[in-house]
Amino acid sequence: MVSVMITVRELIQVGGFDESSVLAGADSLENELLGVTSFDSPDGHKWLRTGEFVLTTGFPFLSQQKTCTKRLITLIDELVAIGTPGLAIKLGRYIEDLPEAVLSHATKKAFPILSFPMNKAWSDVIVPVVQYINDKQRIELERTHAIYERFHHYLTGGAPISTLSDLLSDILDAPVSIHVPQHKWKWDSSLGSFPRDDSLDKLYGQRAPIRLTQEPLSRQKEGIHVRWLLHDQIVQGTIIIGQRERDLYAWEKVAIEQSAALLSLEMQRQRAIQETFQRFRNDFLQQLVSGQILSHEMLMRKAEEVGWELSDHYIAMILSSSPRNKTGVELWQENHHLLNALHSFLSSHEAILYGLDHENRVLLLVPMSIHAPTESLSQWLQEQCLKTVTKQLDQPVFAGIGRYHPEREGIVRSYREALISLQTALHSTTPATVSSLHVKSYHDLGLERIMYADDPATEAQAFAEECLGKIQSYDREKNGQLLQTLQVFLQADGNYAEAARRLYVHKNTIKYRIQLIREWTGLNAENGHDQMLLRIAITAHVIGYRF
Repeated sequence: MVSVMITVRELIQVGGFDESSVLAGADSLENELLGVTSFDSPDGHKWLRTGEFVLTTGFPFLSQQKTCTKRLITLIDELVAIGTPGLAIKLGRYIEDLPEAVLSHATKKAFPILSFPMNKAWSDVIVPVVQYINDKQRIELERTHAIYERFHHYLTGGAPISTLSDLLSDILDAPVSIHVPQHKWKWDSSLGSFPRDDSLDKLYGQRAPIRLTQEPLSRQKEGIHVRWLLHDQIVQGTIIIGQRERDLYAWEKVAIEQSAALLSLEMQRQRAIQETFQRFRNDFLQQLVSGQILSHEMLMRKAEEVGWELSDHYIAMILSSSPRNKTGVELWQENHHLLNALHSFLSSHEAILYGLDHENRVLLLVPMSIHAPTESLSQWLQEQCLKTVTKQLDQPVFAGIGRYHPEREGIVRSYREALISLQTALHSTTPATVSSLHVKSYHDLGLERIMYADDPATEAQAFAEECLGKIQSYDREKNGQLLQTLQVFLQADGNYAEAARRLYVHKNTIKYRIQLIREWTGLNAENGHDQMLLRIAITAHVIGYRF
């Protein structure tokens, strides 16, 4: 049942009052009421309901044949607290006039007080007002039923959802705009336009304030009404209605809510389609990072099937919520939420391949053409990719970034490095120091690249190849002795004189060669941390790894 309200101004017209009957609260005649009642007992207000306009003789508020000013002021406060829209009093029967203090207090409280004519009975007001409300109720119901019928025909007629703005505009006789950035919906009705409010754009994709979850339909400036579209407490979009300087009627709100419901259903349908399509993309990503696809023709065919155009070079990035005290299902839900939060950003960067890997971590493959060198990706990730995402999430986000390796075969190596970087980010952050975003790049890792690898021995051998391979290349090209010098220097615990004695060269020669090693590898053999890495590389080389 639609609850119909009328204003005190309408009551004055329907009930046979005139403008001169308004004793107080003339600026508050737009107060709304649901009905009219009367009472003449000192505690009669206790049985009033919100929205009931009161008729009274004022008899309970006399004291020794004089108006009880204090009691009337208290009554006004009590009626305002209940939600009573106004009061009409029979002057001349028990009370000749209301004191100025009472009228002033009523005006201050936005509480209209009317003078009830002596020649009128209660029923002379109550009956026509009730009839008037019933008539409005019937009209509201008829309009509401007609709106439901129109939306029913709209649904069964198969009209595209993009025409919804015109349908709602026709019903409301006002311009309408529908905007849902995540799905790239921007539909304006043909009935005029209204000023754009850029402040609304700031909330798209953000967690909705409590006021929006409680009252999704709100009135803005310049006669604009906004119906916020929410999903999982995230602002997805808006329905904007222009040219309404008054509050909306009940049937208008019904039309807006019907539109919001249709948009919500369509968004759910689109999300279901996207999630199904995303599963195919996830499978393709897994084949890319695992190196399963060997045929170039098969690679291109599968890319075309999922709607991707492949670049030649990619850097892998892996993001995840904290796994601490999380079950597999909980972690999947959080990472799936993270992927959804990233969707609006990633959809504007179509060259980025994205999805979930086999452990349900968010995987991004970023083309080198977007951001290079590799070292800048960490800053780019924090400043652009996740600057709004973390505002939507209640948990921290961890990220690992691999390095660039040429060709598509390099994706496998970059993905492995991103995994190690992610594990480093997860393990190097204690609960007390967790921030909203914690990023580690493989380029900046040292010993961690071996500690957090799934197979430390394999990672140590890969590090040895990377590090010592450069030294061996120099030795072959220059007929040098850098590798031998490094081995002896480490065996001598970094003692230049002892290394020189064992190699039968001058100490300065050892220093020169160690400096060359530093230039070629980026590792300082005099530094404790770097020396440990070099020892690991030498050990992996000596125990059986050959280049």
